[in-house]
Order: sequence, then structure tokens, then C-alpha cells
Amino acid sequence: MIRLFVLLAACCVTTVSIAGEILGQGEFRYRVVPGWGREALAQVNVKNGHAVVVDNSGRLLFLTDDPRNNVIILDSQSGALIKHWTARMPGAHGMSVVNEGNREVLFITDTQLHEVRKLTLEGEELAVFPWPEKTKLYADAKEYRPSKTIHFAHGDFCVFDGYGKDYIFHYQPDGTLLRWWGGTLGEGEDQLKHWGPHGGALDGRDPANPRIIIAMSDQQEIKRFTAEGRFVDKIPMPGGNPRDIVLWGEYAIVPHLGDQWPKDKNAPGFISIVDREYRIVSNIGAPPAMYENGVLQPMKSDGTTFIHPHGVAVDGEGNLYVAQFSSPAAPLLKLERLK
Repeated sequence: MIRLFVLLAACCVTTVSIAGEILGQGEFRYRVVPGWGREALAQVNVKNGHAVVVDNSGRLLFLTDDPRNNVIILDSQSGALIKHWTARMPGAHGMSVVNEGNREVLFITDTQLHEVRKLTLEGEELAVFPWPEKTKLYADAKEYRPSKTIHFAHGDFCVFDGYGKDYIFHYQPDGTLLRWWGGTLGEGEDQLKHWGPHGGALDGRDPANPRIIIAMSDQQEIKRFTAEGRFVDKIPMPGGNPRDIVLWGEYAIVPHLGDQWPKDKNAPGFISIVDREYRIVSNIGAPPAMYENGVLQPMKSDGTTFIHPHGVAVDGEGNLYVAQFSSPAAPLLKLERLK
């Protein structure tokens, strides 16, 4: 029954693509590019679409959890296949592209191998960061299931244990563990509920007050912390299920896996674009956000555009690339921004 739903939803996605329906509101309106990347993806094995990034040369890197080819590299304009390679990661989940000196590197988390790997864009392994045994927060490695990394300009990085015990681990560039927080540590909002810290970003737009912003998936909210892990505030996302946060100039892009997740895991999702104050300025694949007395009202997918948006990337022209989980007929979509 679940597979039937996914295939039916995928057919709806194709219909929207052909019809050229305009999605979103205001300055942020898009159209699905029909058939983009379809021929390329037919040449490789794709299990679930998990993450997507654009490198400095404009290529699109698409992460899947099929260990035969974890990273698929496409031409972002034409959708043509450039190459693909495997990191032999059956639980590949989150991917970050990072400028390191004169090169770019990838950090990929694996929820089944219970580790984070650092690789070149061509797939050469540079480092492995295993489960944080020294913290004594885990009985064994299997309890640690990292979902995403975020990165500081000076090389430090944080790992979110979004599928394990909901802690955040802050590392120095050489892999030395500096601090940890979240989970059941601290009191009140300093803690992170399960299932919580799925994705997020480091918001350095105010250099004097950098913020770690966390997509709290099943908690239907975004939480903001200082770089040291002290709670600042939270933004409710009722009817959403924020899986990641991608900064884009003065805005941020938030993919929602489903509008009734986890109560209904077949429920389709959508994408929100939020401003500097985290007020939604455009919902893509959903009706416009409604606020009453400043309070966001529950949101709802249009039920046709997306299946389960899991990761998103944006190119220099403002076009969006969406990786979809449990969506075999449409694991990757391109949305052209309308001028």
C-alpha cells in the first residue's frame, strides 16, 4: 500500500511538471523542470534521495543510500550524468560540501555505520570520525546514528546525532572533540527531544552572534542556539516537518518531509522559504503560510508537487534541487525560479 501511494504521488509530480504549474508566492515562485535528470538517474541505482549540494563549479552532487553509488554528480543545467562513485555507505544520510584551503571536501554521515566520513569530491577518503565513545553517553556504537554536519569558517564542525540520542558534538578541524550538548543535557529548552536534531546550519550572518539553527523534524519546530550550545529561541512550524535548513543570502530554505509526519508517514511534504526573522515568505508545494496575530497556522501540502522532500540545494540563479526520501519515481527534482 505504501509503495502504491508513492507511485501515485510520483505520477502527480510528473503531471505538475508537464502542466507547468507555478509554485510558491511573491518573489519566490518556481516551476518544476519536466524530466530533468531522469535519463541520468536511469543509468544508476538510486535507493533514497537524501541530500544534494552544488559545488563551486556548479555541478550537482546527489547523495543516495545505495552503497553501489552513494554520490551521483550531474550537470546542474542539463541534468546530464557526469560521474558517480561509492563510499560504501549503506546508511548515507547527510552531506555537506566545505571549502578547505584551495579545495572542496565532503562530509557524509552514516546512520548504519555510526560514523562520519570526510572525502574529496572524487570519492577519496580523507578521514573517518567514529562514535564519540569517550563521552560515555552511549553504551555502544549502535546507539549513535549521525544525521548531519555543520561547519564553522575556521574549520570546526558539529555533528548532529539526529537518529540516535539527539546530542550535538563540536569538533576541532583535526577531529578532536571539543564539547557536546543537547540530548538530555542541561535543563528546559537546552535539551533536544527525540526525534529532534535532524538537520540545520550555522548562521553566521551576524558575525558577532553566530547561531546554530536546528531543524527539529518530528517536533515541528526550528530551534536556535549559541555556538556554545545555549538555547536562544524557537520557531514553531505547525503542519510541517523540517528536515534541514539551507541558508541563502537573507533567506533560508526548509524542506518538510510531510505535512502530517510522523502521525501519517505517507503524507506528502513541501518546502518553505523563510526570511531573516524566520517568517515564511513562500510555501512551495503548499498554500501560502497564514498568520493570525503573528502566530503561524497549521500548514498543508498541496498533495501533488512533492512526495517526501528531504534535502535541498540552490544554485547561483536561485533554482532549487530537491532530494526526496522514499520516492523511487522522483528521487530528485529541479525547480526553476521564475523571474
